[in-house]
Amino acid sequence: MLIRTARCLIGSAGIIVFGLYGCAGTAPKPNFSHAIVADARIASQDQDEVTVDADDAVKILPVERERMAQAVKLKIDTRKVSNASPTPARSYTVSLHLSRYDKGNAFARAMLAGLGQIHIEGKVAVFQMPEHTLVGEFQMTKTFAWGGIYGAATSMEDIENTFADGVAATITGQNDSPPKPASVAR
Repeated sequence: MLIRTARCLIGSAGIIVFGLYGCAGTAPKPNFSHAIVADARIASQDQDEVTVDADDAVKILPVERERMAQAVKLKIDTRKVSNASPTPARSYTVSLHLSRYDKGNAFARAMLAGLGQIHIEGKVAVFQMPEHTLVGEFQMTKTFAWGGIYGAATSMEDIENTFADGVAATITGQNDSPPKPASVAR
């Protein structure tokens, strides 16, 4: 009886842990101010450069900005492989301007859900180069607020990677909402 109860508890804990991963691992959705048309999404042959800057009030170290830029670039390069396009290679600059970057507090998250939250928020602009033509712009926000061991074990880097994947999914056209055809976009 005791062994059966222990197995049940362990199984339930495993399901809960894997179920909770969805929060930290769920990519944020964009809020478009300039929709990206299907013809302008980044494809496998395209070159891309990622820059990250922040408002003066945002506390982010240069090494953290560089890590964020590398995470976004890596996620774009991983996702664009599945985007075949008959067009010749193009060049893009992806500019992420952070308006909020808050690492939160792991101890506070461990104590109670909702305390010590992690926040990343910013505006992403995609420019086709060398003309520097804006082809898309959107706001993206990722907040993590789980508590307990899961909350304490989730790091800023985990949330940065999830945020980066949301950016990459959006500009490669691989998010849940399909890109608008050229005739419908603003």
